[in-house]
Parts: sequence; structure tokens; C-alpha cells
Amino acid sequence: MKLIEKKMKIVGERVERLKQLSRQIRSFSEYQASQDAKDISERNLHVAIETCLDIAKIIISQESLKEPNDNKGVFIVLAEAGILSETSLVFLVPMAGTRNILVHGYDRIEDILVYGVLKKHLNDFMIFLREIRDNYLNRNTK
Repeated sequence: MKLIEKKMKIVGERVERLKQLSRQIRSFSEYQASQDAKDISERNLHVAIETCLDIAKIIISQESLKEPNDNKGVFIVLAEAGILSETSLVFLVPMAGTRNILVHGYDRIEDILVYGVLKKHLNDFMIFLREIRDNYLNRNTK
């Protein structure tokens, strides 16, 4: 449980950095013009997604849940186990694909996608953390 909590803290820290940047960047054109903003966003988004995947994989292992076929499947397995909501999957499954682009497809990163997460979806990470806490950690520490 301590490892999951440590990783949850990392996600929270990375999301907070992204929120700070989001407050500073006022428009998509401002975001596009700033290589620093893009670098900061892409790196912190990558680490946040990767760490969410790590959390999910730890739970799958600890609970002996079925082995997912890919990173997208990691979140689906947790939803099937009642740990994540279907609503969370709408955000998390595409984020697993976004992670692959951030890691392997530097020439394919779409600024509008990262900007959209920065401006509209950072709270979705916090929902993921809440669901992990409420539906897994709290359930297993009682």
C-alpha cells in the first residue's frame, strides 16, 4: 500500500505543476509559441500517465486480476474489478495512448491534444486518485 500511496503523491505533484502552468498560459497560441511550456507539459503529463499505469499494474498484481493486453487494458481491468468508474475510462484509456505518443512519437505530438489536457482534464487525474483511494486503498485497510 505504501508504494501505491507514494506513486499517488507523484501523480498529485505532477498534476499540480501542470495546473500552475495552465494558470500561466492564457491561450493556445501562447502555448504553441513557448517551447518551455510544451516541454514542461509533455514531461509532466508523461510522468503522470506513466505513474497512473504503474499504480494500476501494482493493483492488478496484488489482486491477481486478469493480465491486460496493453496499457489501455490496464485501466479496463480495474474498471471491471469495480475500482475505476466507466466515466474514468473515458479519460484514462486515451491517456494510455497519449503516453505512447509522448514516449515514442515525438514527431507526432499534437500541441492541441496536450493543451486540451492542460486546460480541461487535469481534474480527471484527481478523480483517478480518489477512486483508487476510495475503491481500493480504503477498502483494503479496514
